[in-house]
Amino acid sequence: MKLINNFFEVTSASKTETGLECKVRFNADHSIYKVHFPGKPVTPGVCLVQMAAEILEQQYGKQLLFTSSGSIKFKQTLTPEKQPSFVYSRIVTTDDTMSVNVSVADEETQYANMSLRYNII
Repeated sequence: MKLINNFFEVTSASKTETGLECKVRFNADHSIYKVHFPGKPVTPGVCLVQMAAEILEQQYGKQLLFTSSGSIKFKQTLTPEKQPSFVYSRIVTTDDTMSVNVSVADEETQYANMSLRYNII
């Protein structure tokens, strides 16, 4: 199940000196938030990992398959009313792979840091 344009949407995207920055908005009415957790919704960490891939697919026009992570650190809970940015750095692409570091944060809080690797399919 794709999350983009359903669970979340990209509200802005821009290239940076070190990679890419994309601001997102969550759909607080999505069924994921109704079960995770009722009355106190929290964005699941696995959704952040999937979102990182889907944003890259949208921005680079490539299909990606998650293969591994160097590290994933969830630092704070992320609720649906927040509008964080996914900041991509150290984007390394070969003919068949893409590696990237992703920081999920807003002006006040760092929510996650991830080092991810994908096969380009």
